[in-house]
Amino acid sequence: MAYTPPNKATFIAIFPAFAAVTDEQYAFWSAQAALITDPMEACLGARMDLATMLVTAHYLTQQGIGTGTEAEMAAQGASGFTRIKSGQLELQRSDSSGTDADGGDWATTSYGQRVWPMLSACAGSGPLVSGTGRVVGVFGYRAGPMPWQRY
Repeated sequence: MAYTPPNKATFIAIFPAFAAVTDEQYAFWSAQAALITDPMEACLGARMDLATMLVTAHYLTQQGIGTGTEAEMAAQGASGFTRIKSGQLELQRSDSSGTDADGGDWATTSYGQRVWPMLSACAGSGPLVSGTGRVVGVFGYRAGPMPWQRY
């Protein structure tokens, strides 16, 4: 049975900054969040709902939805800045190259920064897969390149 994210009312009770989120926005972004957390349900355990809500909040914030400063900056196209100075305009955008160690895209919002340790702990608990070209199928034939391989 697939994981079902918390409903919108529960999400808003925990994260009131998103009280203005529409039903459609919440349904879409919480479903996207579940795509990230569902494969990690066994690892996340009792933190599954929190992780899914944090991922949802991260996505909503990136879309400029919410009342927090991060969401307002994203709505204005100013997300990703680590410093903004008004007098004699001085802007400094963070390095968006991000690595797995520092959270990459997850580091762009406070919600992502909170969920990244949970996700990375679970992602590191499985086998390590590396691209080796073609994969030999179960019956000995070549299955071709896998979707995660880039050519």
